[in-house]
Amino acid sequence: MDTITVRKMAFEFSDDMDLVFIEQDPKFSFVFLGTWMLLPYLEPYLMHTIRSAMKEVDDEQLKDDMKQFCSQEGQHYKQHAKANELIIAKMPQEYRVQMEAKLAEIKQEFKDFFEHNSLAWNLAYAEGFEAYTSAGARTQMELNVFEYMKDPIRDLMLWHIMEEIEHRNVAYDAYEAVAGGYWFRLKVGCWAQRHFVGLGGELAGIMEQAFPELMEAHNTSEAKKTRNRRRRAYILRTLRNLPGIYMPWYSPHKLSMPEMYETARNEYNQRAASTAA
Repeated sequence: MDTITVRKMAFEFSDDMDLVFIEQDPKFSFVFLGTWMLLPYLEPYLMHTIRSAMKEVDDEQLKDDMKQFCSQEGQHYKQHAKANELIIAKMPQEYRVQMEAKLAEIKQEFKDFFEHNSLAWNLAYAEGFEAYTSAGARTQMELNVFEYMKDPIRDLMLWHIMEEIEHRNVAYDAYEAVAGGYWFRLKVGCWAQRHFVGLGGELAGIMEQAFPELMEAHNTSEAKKTRNRRRRAYILRTLRNLPGIYMPWYSPHKLSMPEMYETARNEYNQRAASTAA
């Protein structure tokens, strides 16, 4: 099993940061940015859920992994909150107000999830989310989508998804230790994934409305050909990686890792050590 390492990174987000960080593809850029807008609210919810489950877990190794999971997620949402602040500040006032109102709703929704559902339900939501993002992270690394992305968002994304893969087992193991049961996990997990994707789509839609000039600037025939080719490859690889998470025999422990994963782990280990020094 991979060692879960907490890396304290120092990403810098400047006022001139290009929001179309996927070259020639503002829509897909906003899809990623929209889903990441959720993270300062979703990841504290995941942390709260996992910490609550620790009281029900006897396995000391799993409890240690759960602690490391929470520490990694804490680093993730803090870095995304910094990026979100800058992105929202770039929006025209009308859309800034709209975005902030929607995020306030989302914050309350995750609070309500924890308060009004069982620990088993919240763990199944966490596992469904982690299974989905782990599958997505593997797709992104296997296709090396980072070669046509721009920093600093590219850098933030690669670090984050590497750690998503690194702690891929924790929510699954916590659910199995505390609750267990395939059908309940599948039902809640699928709902969680639709919920996450749906909210991310809403936030991406606000971004599209806020930055119509960015959408139009990349509306050339050449740009369309490029992004359609990339999207086809992404969809095909997703169709290979995603269905497995719904199978009764699914376990993140059995997944094969992309070659890029270890390369990224080594890079961010060195950078985190350098930052700490």
